[in-house]
Amino acid sequence: MTIRVLRVYHSGRDPQHRARERALVAVGVDVTLVVPSGWPDAAAEACLSPETFRVIELPVRRAGDVNRHAHVEDGALRRLIAEIRPDVLDVHEEPFSVVARQWLRAAPNLPVLMYTGQNVDKRFPPPFSRFEAAAYGRVGAFYACSRQAASVLRGKGFAGTIEVLPLGYDDTMFRLGSQSLDSDEIVLMLAGRLVPEKGVDDAVRTLARVHAIRPARLVVIGSGPEAARARELASSLGVGDRLELAAWQSGEELASNYRAAHVVLVPSRPTQTWVEQFGRVIVEAQASGAVVAGYASGAIPEVAGEAGMVVPTGDVERLAEAVARVIADPDEFAWRREAGRRQAATRTWHAVAARQAALYRIVYAGQNARLKLPRSPRRRRAEARAEFGPTAWTTAGERPFALPIVRRGGAVARGLAATIDVTREIASRLSR
Repeated sequence: MTIRVLRVYHSGRDPQHRARERALVAVGVDVTLVVPSGWPDAAAEACLSPETFRVIELPVRRAGDVNRHAHVEDGALRRLIAEIRPDVLDVHEEPFSVVARQWLRAAPNLPVLMYTGQNVDKRFPPPFSRFEAAAYGRVGAFYACSRQAASVLRGKGFAGTIEVLPLGYDDTMFRLGSQSLDSDEIVLMLAGRLVPEKGVDDAVRTLARVHAIRPARLVVIGSGPEAARARELASSLGVGDRLELAAWQSGEELASNYRAAHVVLVPSRPTQTWVEQFGRVIVEAQASGAVVAGYASGAIPEVAGEAGMVVPTGDVERLAEAVARVIADPDEFAWRREAGRRQAATRTWHAVAARQAALYRIVYAGQNARLKLPRSPRRRRAEARAEFGPTAWTTAGERPFALPIVRRGGAVARGLAATIDVTREIASRLSR
């Protein structure tokens, strides 16, 4: 039986983010994807390129706000469901989000599964806390991108099926390179948003320490406010000519850089509200034959696995030592490359799609059993840790508030007031 799935995904205007749908079609799923009619992202297409599946564009309010954007017309969702008559609704949005709440209200009788990448046990204010609780009672299954995210779900009280599905990669694009330690220079690489929490400074400092041992250069791919600071720091450390900054690249260009890199750095640091939820760069790098080195922050140790070199967060000395050690030891370098390749082979989009299609069928058939969880939140979290492991921590602790605590006036207070106004508007609109 071919299962008909209606998928909702705010990032679906990015052609690389539609790789999951292409893989689902390839394993026999009939997919219709709903995306916002506009989304302010550098990789979002103004005019969508052709696909092997149907893509429907719907206008949204607050485009760009992942968890607070909403479809302009609720009725459009119900009409679309009536037209497509899907077997399963797949909402690729967080359970506390406004748009997820809209879709759950529009599909009261459909089997539903949802995505989550939220690996921090955050405490949300109303109405988001109510949206989250309602989703836990309504949704048949979740696919979480990490065990940390799965632990958050279970600890908060979701009793249904949880499948840990990694973010995948296109194995026709990201393939093994020919990296060798016999090269004239060692190539380090960092890719992503150039913001403080991504550890751009630490990557530059690692370059300086490695270059002192043997010729090295650092290729940084991305954009953001840290670019100028990275140039200044590299110059002050005497490696200004060893730093290459490149803007966002196409998938093929990025893949080519991975295949040339010996070590890909992932020195992400947690903030009060964020920690690395997965780290797609890790999977792409390992598939391309690069060794991954980074901090033990968020889901990085889980995703990097035994192939990665993970050191305590913020310890740039140990990060540089780990990189220096592996580039001096051909046997270790070869072992980590091969271990990374094996790990990556289980995370192709085809492999992920096959597991996701199986989950669709479980939910459609009503075979997703619900556990009897303890009523005590403390005991639930203990059972979640036993099942999936601990959740991630931010600098604000294990269970931070989703909004900052107001300790002084000014911009913080004004920002909180604005957020409260928005939540009131959302609550009013969705209660109609």
